[in-house]
Amino acid sequence: MDVMGDDALGLVLERVDSHVSLIRAAAVCRRWRRAIADAAFLRRYRSLHAPAVGGSYHNNCSWYGFLRGERTGDGPVFLPSSPSMVDARHFSLDFLPGDAASWSIRDSRGSLLIAICLIGPGHDSIDHVVCEPLTRRYTRIPLPEVAKDSIYRGFFLLDANVDEVASCISISNFRVLCMFDCNGVTHTSTFTMGSSWSKNKINRTAPNIRRTVSCGRAAGSWYFCDRARSSRLYKLDGCTGKFSYSVLPTIESLDFHMGKYHCITEGCDGKPRIIVVFNNDMKVFARLDSTGWALEKKILLWEAVRDLPGSAASFIGVHHIVTVGVGFVIVTQEFGGSWPFSVNLETGEAALVANNMGGIVYQCELPWPPALHACLDR
Repeated sequence: MDVMGDDALGLVLERVDSHVSLIRAAAVCRRWRRAIADAAFLRRYRSLHAPAVGGSYHNNCSWYGFLRGERTGDGPVFLPSSPSMVDARHFSLDFLPGDAASWSIRDSRGSLLIAICLIGPGHDSIDHVVCEPLTRRYTRIPLPEVAKDSIYRGFFLLDANVDEVASCISISNFRVLCMFDCNGVTHTSTFTMGSSWSKNKINRTAPNIRRTVSCGRAAGSWYFCDRARSSRLYKLDGCTGKFSYSVLPTIESLDFHMGKYHCITEGCDGKPRIIVVFNNDMKVFARLDSTGWALEKKILLWEAVRDLPGSAASFIGVHHIVTVGVGFVIVTQEFGGSWPFSVNLETGEAALVANNMGGIVYQCELPWPPALHACLDR
């Protein structure tokens, strides 16, 4: 090591295969810590290695159930990606103001979450925060100034404009896009950490809020289906905050039950997928190019669940989607009771799951760049 130059040392450290091992390497000596803490090194490392996922959150009920006060338990539930490596206690939301059970997650990006809480005697107001669970930090997000009759559509996390270390979102540089309807016209405004909301503007590339339904999120973007233009699928890019659209594939019974029989989620490869459940079959469509989609696989649900306990008696009638997450979809019976099971989009295998996981599972990454507190006495 004494004869190895700094450039060669950087090439060796770039090949460390996990963020945890990289942090341990920074504790070896001053020289290694200095090399790893270098901004250029961190940019290269980030480009070579996928983000480290700490786990995922899910709400105890749907958003509409949350508004009706149907919350149960102690608030959003965290599921570690590796129980032996990740301590779920470090991802608790008990540091948020008030009672953790009163919060609901609405978006995630990188290591950050958007959480909301109903406040006031009649729950007529909403408190928004952007938080980083692992570091237990949060920032309240004020509502943008809008016309009295405006309707809020949602708040979405966006990447920072510039990050000198690794071009990724953090608690100190995030942006939040607010989409709302004013007199039938879609407007957007963007909140930048350390600043304030941008001037409200008519967004002519955004879908009309009053005739769109949310289809889900994948690969850092949100998707919306236009009721008036049934073949058009809008995408809100989480990097740029801009809207674009593609043409939906030909789907049976496309009757705008997006989120119930049709939805969008992320595959195991990190790319978006359209999921369709129809006649007890599941079809998976992959993005073909910038404008279209193609059928990737068809999963026969009966075959997938035939070895699960209770499948013969419970697999009856029409099924619909209740939860989506990275690499999986949870479906249950439309009528005749509840028998939810998850389907792995890569293998097609099924497994029984808990009854209520909300509509979306929100993935949470470990913060980047890592906080290096290595001993410098060696």
